[in-house]
Amino acid sequence: MTEHRGASYVDDTWQPEYDGMAREFLTRYFGRPPNLARVYPTLRKGYPWGTHRPHVVDSRIPAKNNEEYHGLERHAWQYHVTAQYAEAFHFFLMAAAMRREDAEEVMGGTDARHSDAVRFCVRHALFNQALSTRPRVAWPTLAEFGIDPAQYERRVRRAEEEIDVAFTTTPPGG
Repeated sequence: MTEHRGASYVDDTWQPEYDGMAREFLTRYFGRPPNLARVYPTLRKGYPWGTHRPHVVDSRIPAKNNEEYHGLERHAWQYHVTAQYAEAFHFFLMAAAMRREDAEEVMGGTDARHSDAVRFCVRHALFNQALSTRPRVAWPTLAEFGIDPAQYERRVRRAEEEIDVAFTTTPPGG
């Protein structure tokens, strides 16, 4: 269990078994190899890539917008608010995996903010897994998973707004 402000909560640290699960989910939802860039473009449009930085080994790194894990998180929240908890679990876990990979491969290690973000995604993944597997009378509480109720409500509202916008701007069947 992870300790937060004197209380015990679910263990929100990255576990080795999550690597295989995240790879499985990435393949299930995005194919082999994962085609995340098609769904979540990771490079800024209109950026002059290497032309203005000829001595940088890979100019895409500082210009990356991190859309792959932000997009996965956005979709995880949308699955959550539409009571598709198993899918929300999958997407939060994939987002955590992408955050870890990005921090380790691009930045050479995780800092406190990235570690917190990975734990945030793991916590929400496990919360949604519990929602998808427990009978309704035994559903988890936010407190059981160390989830801040105010932040949770903000994220839920934002996801609902995104869904509303999608439905009001997309013609039926299109």
